[in-house]
Amino acid sequence: MKQRKSLLPKPFPVTVYILAVMAIVLIIVNTTYYVSTRRALISVQEQNMRVIADQVRSSIKLSQSGETFVENLTGENLRMAAQAVKSSLGPNLSEITNEQLSDMKTRVGVDHITLIKADRDNIVPVKSSDPAELSGHEAWRPEWLKAIRQLLRGQRPDVNVGQALPHFWGAPMIGTDDINTPGSEKWGFYYDGTTDYIIGVYTNDEAVRAYREDTGVEAVIREILNGETNRQTRGISIFNPPIFLDQANQYNSRGVIWYDENQTLNNDYSYKSDTDRDNIRQATRTGRMISLTEEYKEVPVLKTFIPVQLNYPAVILIVSDLTGVQQTLNDQLVRLTLTIFACSLVIIGLVLGMIALWNRRTEAVAQSVQNVYLENIDALFNSIKEQRHDFNNHVNTIQLLVKMKKYDDLSEYTAELVGESIAMNQIININLPAMSALIQAKTTQAYDRKIKFEYEIANLKSVQFGTVKSTELVKIVSNLIDNAFDAVMETENPEKIVRVTGQIRGEQLTFTVGNNGNPIPEKLKQQIFEAGFSTKPLNRKNSGLGLAIVTKILKKHRGIILVESDEHWTEFSVRLPL
Repeated sequence: MKQRKSLLPKPFPVTVYILAVMAIVLIIVNTTYYVSTRRALISVQEQNMRVIADQVRSSIKLSQSGETFVENLTGENLRMAAQAVKSSLGPNLSEITNEQLSDMKTRVGVDHITLIKADRDNIVPVKSSDPAELSGHEAWRPEWLKAIRQLLRGQRPDVNVGQALPHFWGAPMIGTDDINTPGSEKWGFYYDGTTDYIIGVYTNDEAVRAYREDTGVEAVIREILNGETNRQTRGISIFNPPIFLDQANQYNSRGVIWYDENQTLNNDYSYKSDTDRDNIRQATRTGRMISLTEEYKEVPVLKTFIPVQLNYPAVILIVSDLTGVQQTLNDQLVRLTLTIFACSLVIIGLVLGMIALWNRRTEAVAQSVQNVYLENIDALFNSIKEQRHDFNNHVNTIQLLVKMKKYDDLSEYTAELVGESIAMNQIININLPAMSALIQAKTTQAYDRKIKFEYEIANLKSVQFGTVKSTELVKIVSNLIDNAFDAVMETENPEKIVRVTGQIRGEQLTFTVGNNGNPIPEKLKQQIFEAGFSTKPLNRKNSGLGLAIVTKILKKHRGIILVESDEHWTEFSVRLPL
């Protein structure tokens, strides 16, 4: 016997797809984790850098307060030194020599003494203990020139920088590029109207230098770096934006006096980069912190530019080592990868087991469905073959009626044949073999039970159903037709009608099965869908599972069933999404 070919598709190698999906998920999860965790760790690092910057700023402010106090003391000492010079010298500049000034500077405790005189629009040094000073004031700072002219007019200097005392103005400390004398040079100018010259005294104060070495910027940074326990901070630089960005003239044009001539306010600027200038300019302009990661000598570092306001605008650059962060991130990523991989293997094993179990069950169900499917098809085509077999008998009968000239009988006979032909064409045109077989079978049952069975099913060619779903559709319609047959058989109505319609409405396939049997009471319309419930008499064999099976199948395919019933007509409507 020739074995039938299975209608089922061969099992698809889903294992490959599962592994591919798991690999993609693993890559996405790891990448997302890596990026988000790295961003979070760097954010924590940035917050630490901000804390360090605040600590630097607070420490520098305290140091600057002390420096201001020491600088004011230095200014008072310079004033007393200038008064001592005036007491020792005569009132006329022409009677004083440079040698006198050179001898006197040691006695009064200053480094230089320079006598200055107004000359038309400028003020020039005339006598000095240091010959270099006689050519060192070709261009005075505007605020210095203003303060000295006010002294000459007997006014107390009111410039916004320096130290104003009676008949005296002390210039601000001047920062230089000489690392041996950082910010310790100070000039003072004295004039009380009793001389024809201004006394300029200069000191390079060891006390100021020592104070700055102990409490200044470098000391603060050393204390922070030496006190840090995790040693992530590699360097701290404090930039002087007007000098670093060549903007000193712009500041001066706005009345901001800038005396420190160094690009940085401390000596550490080891981690240089071509982008530093742009980052400092942006941080100064926006007032916001800027962070970026770079490679410095093959070491990943985080450079954080933090704008701060001291006695002047500044930008603190803190460079931190990301090696520890990167190592922590890599370790966590490895652990996460191993964990996900292990879980993936377990999940794959479970999925494969479930697939194997599902395939066995599906194959068993599908085989059963296939048998029913083929039996229905066989029944349909056997019925067609029987009708074709009867065709010759019908032809002989027609020929005999023609010879006998019984035209009325002939007309009646051929009308019955045409009706059978139309009905068969309608069944064939359903274009869903399982449904065609069902309608043919139910037509035969209706004829035997003297039920007027009407059906109107549109061409279902556009509906794409698999073998299993087609059979489930047949189960739904079959149960509804059987219930309709039973309903009309229980009524005393002489004309028993069951009508089936099927059509596509939008994105839904709709089937309705109606009958003119007894109406369903309103209170029972919900109960009839429960398993084991039946409206049929108890003395008849009935499981009460028909509508329950229909409801279960519809729920599986997200379909619905509606019922309407009155004393004339009862109709069940099924809607299935395509």
